[in-house]
Amino acid sequence: MYAIFEAILPIFLLVMLGLVFKQWEFPAPGFWKIADRITYYVFLPALLVEKLVNTSFTLNDFYSLTSILMLVVIAISLVLVVIRKLLPISAASFTSVFQGSIRPNNYVVLAAAIALFGPKGLALAAIAMAGVIPLVNILCISCLNYYVSKNGKGFVSLIKGVLSNPLVVACFVGILLNVTGIGLPYVSNDMFKILSSAALPMGLISVGTGLQLKGNRKQTLPVIVASVLKLIALPVLTYYVMTTLGIEDIRRSIAVLFSSVPCAISSYILAGHLNGDQKLMATIITFETLIAFVTMPLLLALLT
Repeated sequence: MYAIFEAILPIFLLVMLGLVFKQWEFPAPGFWKIADRITYYVFLPALLVEKLVNTSFTLNDFYSLTSILMLVVIAISLVLVVIRKLLPISAASFTSVFQGSIRPNNYVVLAAAIALFGPKGLALAAIAMAGVIPLVNILCISCLNYYVSKNGKGFVSLIKGVLSNPLVVACFVGILLNVTGIGLPYVSNDMFKILSSAALPMGLISVGTGLQLKGNRKQTLPVIVASVLKLIALPVLTYYVMTTLGIEDIRRSIAVLFSSVPCAISSYILAGHLNGDQKLMATIITFETLIAFVTMPLLLALLT
């Protein structure tokens, strides 16, 4: 467990550095919102393409990882819908619990994957993202549209938004270039490596700058429900399904890691766009990010 904790510690230190930068407004007010856009649309896609192109994997890796993770996400989503009436919270608050229970932080996933399992782990994590990101986006947007949004997107618009997601596009481009043997031309390969080197440190610092430390006691129940489902139930269920199906190699470890990370900052933005409870969403994201520093090493030590 100590080795896992030691590998994950730098990730959370970078997140905390982002929180410090936010408090100091360093290097300038509004800087990190711009930096996050560059990371999301340029650096992170470059990282995904470069690693997927240059790492050996099979289509079986893709099918096994994505299908099982998608199945587990759907299962947790159904649990949430079933217990909706048992939760004494508003519809808007429920949508924040929903997002907080299934949406993974991609920066933490990739940083932890390469820290714990090297380039192969990072490539498998990217493969998992290719299947899970579209599904999570569809589920979260559909949940917000159904429960609270007055200006919901149509199905065609929803699918267009998912397919134009830069991370989804990057994953499929990288996989296509790999399995077809086309690869990246030499010069562009080096350029992608340089760009990708900025993705994780910039992304993790941006996560820290997005945290909100202020909350209220009325948010305790929904925060606990979302955190238990996201940080404990999701990875445990993933481990159980993978083990039951006889998948006990690095794919299981990556799947558990993928399921154990905290909720993404992008949930806050989506909640704002579609009339969700942004304040609760910010509290869930912050609490999960901080508590994951303990739950991730513990679960990875027990389940991998």
